[in-house]
Amino acid sequence: MKVKYDILILLLFTSLLSAYCQQDKKLVDDEFPLLIGDIAFAVDSLETVVGDLPKGEVFEFNINIKNLGDRTVSFRDGKSSNFVDLAYTPPKLSPGQRGSMNVKFNVIKELPPGRMSVELVVESDDKKSPFKFLYLIANISENPSLYEEKTVIDTVPRIVFDHYNYDFGHIKKAKTFYHAFLFTNMGSKDLVIKSIETSPGCKVVGWPNKVIPSEENGSIVVRLVFLTNYGVQHHSVTIHTNDPVNPDIILGIHGSVYRKSPPKRDPDFCIE
Repeated sequence: MKVKYDILILLLFTSLLSAYCQQDKKLVDDEFPLLIGDIAFAVDSLETVVGDLPKGEVFEFNINIKNLGDRTVSFRDGKSSNFVDLAYTPPKLSPGQRGSMNVKFNVIKELPPGRMSVELVVESDDKKSPFKFLYLIANISENPSLYEEKTVIDTVPRIVFDHYNYDFGHIKKAKTFYHAFLFTNMGSKDLVIKSIETSPGCKVVGWPNKVIPSEENGSIVVRLVFLTNYGVQHHSVTIHTNDPVNPDIILGIHGSVYRKSPPKRDPDFCIE
């Protein structure tokens, strides 16, 4: 009787060991070592070191991914953080299928130099982990090309922006949006920023120096948080300077805020 009992224990142990090994086989993949939920990533850890990134440029790269689960997983493109956009090819992964995650990191000029950790939020309908968090570790450095000598066009202070209106397109309610307007003093005398005003719901979070010498650059970074209104949105930023030609400049920010994304987004879709 004892022999039969020992055999049963041995068979049970062997069965458990086999199941454990099968689980390990699923979790371990030499090409995709990081598993979060049912999605494996071709990176060694949650943190990916991308090295030196100069200000004012867009850093773009791909991370390969694979569905190790038993169900199809759909991903949601969009802005992962204030400076990062994510897109997936293909947008759905069947069990065992491979794909890629495209990362665009906009290293705006206003970012402080030095080490920075940027969060990547991977949104999907993965039942085990709908939100996955990865991080880029970068060293933000100055880009000399951003400060090339500009042409002087007048003998008085002259403020010239790289653009005067920005269309953020369609954005979901409760999202936070950032945008930078870059300018240059193209006059021969110092440009003085007297004041900056914004429309309700828009806030300046990155201020230029009060005095901008001739041929020097500056930027105005604004933040919008869409918490209340839906539909078409118009915001403005008014800059008062000592530029005698354009003492009051109005910058525009436009777009549409929606409740829910339609199944297939029409580029012209908006809610009035």
